Amino acid sequence: MYQSFIGLEIHIQLLTQSKVFCSCPVRFGDEPNTNVCPVCMGYPGVLPSLNREAVKYGYVVARALNCQLSPVTVFERKNYFYPDMPKNYQISQYAQPIGRNGYLDIEFRKKKKRVRIHEVHLEEDAGKSIHAGDLSLLDYNRAGTPLLEIVTEPDLEIGEEAEVLLQNFRRMVRYLGVCDGNMEEGSLRCDANVSVNLRGQGLGKKVEIKNLNSSRFVRLALNYEIARQEEILSRGGTILQETRLWNENRDITEGMRTKESAHDYRYFPEPDLPPFIADEAFLAEVEKSLVELPQERKIRFLSQYKLSETLAEFLTAEKSTADFFEQAVKRGADPASAATWLSSDVQKLLNRRGLTLPESPLTPERFAELLVLLQEGKIHGKLGKQVLELVFQEGKDPGTILKERNWEQITDPESIGTIVEKILARNPHVVETIRRGDMKPWGFLIGQIMKETGGRADPRVVQEILKERLQASFLYLLTFGGAITGRRDPDGMVVPGGSAALRKILENNPALKERVRIEELPVGEILSEEITPADWATLILRTAALLQEGNAKGIVITHGTDTLSYTASLFHWLFGKAEIPIVFTAASLPPEEGSEAAQNILQAIRQAEKGEKGVSVVFGEETYRPVNLRFLSLDPMRFYNWNADRILQEARTPFPPFGGGVGAEEFRERIEGIVRKIFIVKVFPGLQGDQLISLVKAGVRFFILELFDTGTANLRESPFSLKKAFEVGKQEGVRFFCTSQQEGIVDFSSYVTAHALWKEGAIPMGSLATESVYTKLIAASLYTESEEEILQWMEANDAGIG
Repeated sequence: MYQSFIGLEIHIQLLTQSKVFCSCPVRFGDEPNTNVCPVCMGYPGVLPSLNREAVKYGYVVARALNCQLSPVTVFERKNYFYPDMPKNYQISQYAQPIGRNGYLDIEFRKKKKRVRIHEVHLEEDAGKSIHAGDLSLLDYNRAGTPLLEIVTEPDLEIGEEAEVLLQNFRRMVRYLGVCDGNMEEGSLRCDANVSVNLRGQGLGKKVEIKNLNSSRFVRLALNYEIARQEEILSRGGTILQETRLWNENRDITEGMRTKESAHDYRYFPEPDLPPFIADEAFLAEVEKSLVELPQERKIRFLSQYKLSETLAEFLTAEKSTADFFEQAVKRGADPASAATWLSSDVQKLLNRRGLTLPESPLTPERFAELLVLLQEGKIHGKLGKQVLELVFQEGKDPGTILKERNWEQITDPESIGTIVEKILARNPHVVETIRRGDMKPWGFLIGQIMKETGGRADPRVVQEILKERLQASFLYLLTFGGAITGRRDPDGMVVPGGSAALRKILENNPALKERVRIEELPVGEILSEEITPADWATLILRTAALLQEGNAKGIVITHGTDTLSYTASLFHWLFGKAEIPIVFTAASLPPEEGSEAAQNILQAIRQAEKGEKGVSVVFGEETYRPVNLRFLSLDPMRFYNWNADRILQEARTPFPPFGGGVGAEEFRERIEGIVRKIFIVKVFPGLQGDQLISLVKAGVRFFILELFDTGTANLRESPFSLKKAFEVGKQEGVRFFCTSQQEGIVDFSSYVTAHALWKEGAIPMGSLATESVYTKLIAASLYTESEEEILQWMEANDAGIG
């Protein structure tokens, strides 16, 4: 088994006004060779003059990277010949850099790592070579630009870790204001050193990779190079110590030249620059330049504003977004609402217009004004979205937009009540239908009232007044198969039934009959093991419709025991923030004498009438969480939640992004399409990787692997291992989400076999059970539009347990 070692050399151009050793301006995009002078062109007889601001920025970065700062730093000449270096040497640092022995903490797929920083040193950038056909053109505008190099120790193992480190570092320097981090403009560049050897034998030969101008290319190039070196070693070959280039068109690295050592550059002290002494006054300036960094700010947002990890991560990704958010909150915006609007509606408008938040007409004052209007009930959500779009279009304050269009929301119950009475008087047959318990025309009445008010009536007030006038607030009992609504045939077999058994239970409880409405969903008479994705689609859409109609004070869903762990967890991911109770219940036998069916149904109704929001499961006298649910067919029969001591996080949004506007057939096809891409595999001795490869070829994009213990499986060179499946899966973009057969917490800790899976790209799902991961994946696919977004959703801690 091989071990890989990766070290990065990150170069950032510092945001100074002038170059590091002369007064030429630093500007990207100017005409070639216009920002040059005798100093940066290396003319004889000229002397460099050190830019103190560049040195300060270097110390600020070194301090943020937890380095030991040098009290005295000196410059050396690094000698080499290349057309873009006009002096034939580069002024750099070697013996006494700005900082040493620092670190930067990262986390990738539940593995935390402290990456050591070898050193931080300041140097001048080279010019730029532009190749056109058989010509090479030189632009020296960049020559002499202050360049800070950060060298890590070889503590990284895979390309994904390097990508995370580079992204975290970019975020950090943008927060500090020392670099804009634009890799496409070359202000942040990265070279990587890779070494592969047999595990336990330390570093092998080092290969440097250049031409990595995006964090994605860093990941791809490193993973390719690791695979290349492993393949050479497996054939008994030797690795050449060399410099290679990443070819982004072919997705391979290509040989460039043999690798130089430090002595090849013949470093010697720069005679024209004295040592720089970092005295107390200078170090005090450095300390004043430090700011709250992204990770610290994210942790504060989690505790201070009670945000989910995903929202906190989004807000703190850019300092300007985090600043905007906090300014809006100071002006009265609710933190949770502000975070949600910024990450969804505001971000969509920014993307559509190709703007950043500081470039947009939306100021923190305007944003806070809009959210306060929503919080005070002066406008409703749909109108709020229209106003937000007009802020972007017209650059006006929300209050001005409302006044100009006479859009102020009607919230006075008396005024709305008068309009409701008028609409009810016009539609006596609809009123009678609803009073008989048929709620289908409910949406029609809401629409007529909103039409009468020009869309200005507060929908919540409308709903409440209608419920009061028509006495039409019910608890809904939806039948969804299972033995709980079944019966026994003449041979004594349990067979599925409809709603008759439920109606009989309510007949025996007259007090409930007036408060509960039974709906038999159009899925046919089924047992829970017969549930299909199309049945789920029917149940989801009906639940979404009831939530939108607003006249349900609770929903009870009858189900079978066998697959309840799937349906309940699916509803958690979709409806976990519903404003009313959604309660599942089940029974192992039909509602006959001695069965728990009637007791469970009545207990579920009582639970729903308590009004506790969100999704839960009732069985016997117990109430269970909908995630990580397991059924024990023992005496007595019961459910349990595994890893129940872990913190259960809520679903991501109050309401899923579908419902009234989605056709039943379209939604059914969508869910079926999602399910066809998912396959659950229980790992066992003798499992053949080729079996998974055939599923990949058949269109499977996501595997859920039930591994052993905390995440172990066989990755040996054998037909009876997962190695080939992971290799093919990586090539095809397939994802492997990993759970435990033994109710363990999958974090790939402790075992070398688990670590090998992590290196191959397996995604640990922590303490989530297989059923909950499967349904989370379905929900993620419904919420998002790309596989990359699905991956982010699946890995987000706030969308799972723990």
